[in-house]
Amino acid sequence: MHRAAPSQTRQQTDNLVNTTGFSLNDRSVLCVGGLTGARNHYRVAIEARCGRFLHHDGGREDSLHRLQPMLSGADLVLCASGNISHNAYHLVKQLCKKMGKPCVMIKGTGIASFVDGLGSLSGKLEASQRGETVLKSGRSSNSRPISDKH
Repeated sequence: MHRAAPSQTRQQTDNLVNTTGFSLNDRSVLCVGGLTGARNHYRVAIEARCGRFLHHDGGREDSLHRLQPMLSGADLVLCASGNISHNAYHLVKQLCKKMGKPCVMIKGTGIASFVDGLGSLSGKLEASQRGETVLKSGRSSNSRPISDKH
């Protein structure tokens, strides 16, 4: 399997970042889950928009006990719902709703899905909203409220 060189991958991430021109205005974004190998791309996408990157792996190695304090310290939450433990999914969902944190649950794990999720969060930057949005895989811009099912 051929892997892109780091400079190529960085360029691809930069190209995706440049397609959505909004600023996170120094807000901290907690990314829960996602692909381990894409973590640096997630960081680049957030920092290119003047945001602060926080990460929790969704219970694979990071303790779920760390998740609540991290959620408390974040302004926005982006969660790769298909790539975290069942318990982490429900904890993120429950705590974001309780704390009124803007949260987007992304079903895809790729960089493009992640950037689309950031774009969805951009509409929530003015005022905190209770509830979450789900982005379906396939880079769909259609959003719907999350049901209580996982």
